[in-house]
Amino acid sequence: MKKNRYHLEFKLFFRSSSSWIGIFVLLITGFAGLYFGKTFIARQQAVIEKAATLQKKNTLTNIDHFGNDIGLLFFHHKFTLANAPDHWAAFANGQRDINPYLISVTMLGLEGQLYDTDINNPFSLLLGNMDLSFVYIFLFPLVIIAFTYNLLSAQKESGIWSLLRAQTNQSFQVIRQKFLVRVVVIFSVALLLLLVAMLYLALPQDLTFLSVTVLVLIYLTFWFAISFFFISLGKSSNFNASALIAMWVLLCIVIPASFNLFLTRKYPVPEALQNVINQREGYHEKWDMAKDVTMKPFFKHYPQLKKYPFPEKKTFSWYWYYAMQQMGDDQAVASRLAIEKKLASRQYFTNIVAFFFPTIQTQLGVNKIAGTDLDTHLWFQQAVRKYHEQIRLHFYPAIFLNQSVNDTDIKDYKLEKYNRQKAPTIWMNMLSVSLLTIIIISATAFNLKRFNN
Repeated sequence: MKKNRYHLEFKLFFRSSSSWIGIFVLLITGFAGLYFGKTFIARQQAVIEKAATLQKKNTLTNIDHFGNDIGLLFFHHKFTLANAPDHWAAFANGQRDINPYLISVTMLGLEGQLYDTDINNPFSLLLGNMDLSFVYIFLFPLVIIAFTYNLLSAQKESGIWSLLRAQTNQSFQVIRQKFLVRVVVIFSVALLLLLVAMLYLALPQDLTFLSVTVLVLIYLTFWFAISFFFISLGKSSNFNASALIAMWVLLCIVIPASFNLFLTRKYPVPEALQNVINQREGYHEKWDMAKDVTMKPFFKHYPQLKKYPFPEKKTFSWYWYYAMQQMGDDQAVASRLAIEKKLASRQYFTNIVAFFFPTIQTQLGVNKIAGTDLDTHLWFQQAVRKYHEQIRLHFYPAIFLNQSVNDTDIKDYKLEKYNRQKAPTIWMNMLSVSLLTIIIISATAFNLKRFNN
């Protein structure tokens, strides 16, 4: 008998054209999100592959043009490190459209080169890129609202509810059945899109995939809980629709935008400009100073390089020039650390506040899994610094001894790819959304109990 009732509810649900429209919208936007997300990452991968080819070509070109002067060669030659996208990056593009994913540096001062990136249209960056995570986080809740806002109010407004209450004391059982049918349909569409994403984006079937699936389903459950809470108030269809749309606008648009403005004011980064100024002043002012002003702190930084003879009598030497470049970076250390501290504080504050807002929490979780969040970019910058330091220390001796380019292994240097070492976990994101969902379900149960009484 119970199976027959659910069978009837499914038939009634799918008989409505609005139900098919909602499902169709989710599927079309989901497939579009997969396509655009994968296309966006494919373009970045193509740039990385092209850069790898150009790295070899440029090495030979630079040797051909500047091979007689090893110091001049390394003045022009660039070494590249790429933040290679993970398979999940196509699922959630995150901040890969605004943060540089490919950084090419020479052996000169690093701070002036670290933030070089492609020129982008600001309007395009404002609109962002569509991916599947956008569909789950922003569009699925709208369809959930459309499917559920009038489950009880429509029965009341048509007069069916009073007739149903007069005939049975299990009237809310009917509403629950209608609600569960919609839960099953939405979850089925969500899982179908995840299955397509797994095949289309070649996502590995591992704990990460399971974690994202659980997080997405918990997030959708949160919106069902919100919807059923307003249903339990027993208000009109107009009230439910207005209140639920207001909640969507608040949680998906107003709060994230306001929070971003708050963070910008609370954690401004004026040190960014000061960092560039410090680096440039630290280098340029050394031209008018005695060489000892440069070399003493340089040898203090790298005592192992003091064994190489310094040509003090020469007006200009690459030894002195590269030491000046290093001093520019050293002079900018304080402002660089201040920037890193501000960004770390901003991310920490974001994680704390996001605990109370499921939309932000879910977005942070999928971006973390995809490696498209701020933390991953900061780790990439640290990897660039380590790579730059490794290159400097490797080629300094050849430059300081004025060796032949043929005696170095510069031709062996290829584009390097950065890959995260830490396996991300999103259990805190899942816990946050789950707790808020449980609280709302408890409030809904209280409303229903009071309604029955």
